[in-house]
Amino acid sequence: MNYEFSDAIMLCLKRNKRLGVKPSSQSDIADHFGLSKPYVNQLINGHVTDSVNTRQRLVEIKKYVGME
Repeated sequence: MNYEFSDAIMLCLKRNKRLGVKPSSQSDIADHFGLSKPYVNQLINGHVTDSVNTRQRLVEIKKYVGME
């Protein structure tokens, strides 16, 4: 199966919610990194310009939600 990045993040968040661990929402991600909720949503859905900073944030988010 081939998932989009946003789908994979959502699956991890749903898994975390089922297990009762953080992060279980995009709000938890925003609070952890000190970012705005709309910006986190845009990052996850790929609506932010591709840059070194964007890629670094996505790597940090992936680690935080448990993708890697």
